[in-house]
Amino acid sequence: MADFVTGRRLGEEVYDIIFNARKQLLIVSPFIKLDDYFKREVFNKHKSNAELHIIIAFGKNEHNPSRSFNKSDFEYFKEFNNISIVYVPNLHAKFYANESKGIVTSINLYDYSFKNNVEFGVLSETKFLEIGGASLDTIARNESIEVLKDNYCVFVKRPKFKKKLLLGKDFVGAEVLLDLTEDLLRGRKLLKRDISEFIDEEYVDFKEQRERVSREDFEKKSSTKVYEKNVNFLSGSALARTKGKSLSDLRAVMADKGYVIENKITPSGKEVGIKLQYSESGGSWIVYPESLNKLL
Repeated sequence: MADFVTGRRLGEEVYDIIFNARKQLLIVSPFIKLDDYFKREVFNKHKSNAELHIIIAFGKNEHNPSRSFNKSDFEYFKEFNNISIVYVPNLHAKFYANESKGIVTSINLYDYSFKNNVEFGVLSETKFLEIGGASLDTIARNESIEVLKDNYCVFVKRPKFKKKLLLGKDFVGAEVLLDLTEDLLRGRKLLKRDISEFIDEEYVDFKEQRERVSREDFEKKSSTKVYEKNVNFLSGSALARTKGKSLSDLRAVMADKGYVIENKITPSGKEVGIKLQYSESGGSWIVYPESLNKLL
């Protein structure tokens, strides 16, 4: 059931959506600017919750994105263990949602807006995972995800867990899989990246030891550096688009060929040129020789 909200209640509902999130928090706001209240009282509790996936979409100011999301707030969110940040240049919509409720509203995630502006919102308490029907939450969430898929993912950090002997798991750390925030803020050209390219979480086995690479494999790997000079490498979603396919279509083909299985490059995948691409900050993602689009 939807409910119109404004004034103090609107702010309180947005605060609660963020504060009470447990598994997923979706924030769609052209402008992101946090004061101490947002950081210390609303968001900070989630820094220790690696199972909560925070997804932030922001936009506007195509020629100066830092006016929409400044470096200080980027650095703050990079401290979280499970987070995705997507840049949408033409974004004007605002939507906040967790597992239990969501709100379509006029208010930006900007401290000034919460303290000074007249803002409206429509609140829905329909569950995210409800089966059947087309609730406000479901429609808004699905539309938001579609927008995210077709824009510029600039930061991804994912947790790692170790499975317990019987049930459960232990958090053992987090890894930055992509960090293009400096490229964005410096006005460099970016490629569209789909957040579904990145794993949700990873399980690690500390008993597993790296095997020694044979001389033959080592020399073969070294020789590929010459080969790569004349090769155009594309991300998974970009390669799929060259043939009008989806990223899931590409993944199915690569898994069927035995090249990439469960987001891991196999030895045969490396032989055909599939590799990891690294950003200046150490993040990485899988890229493919453009010639592999003949498999699609």
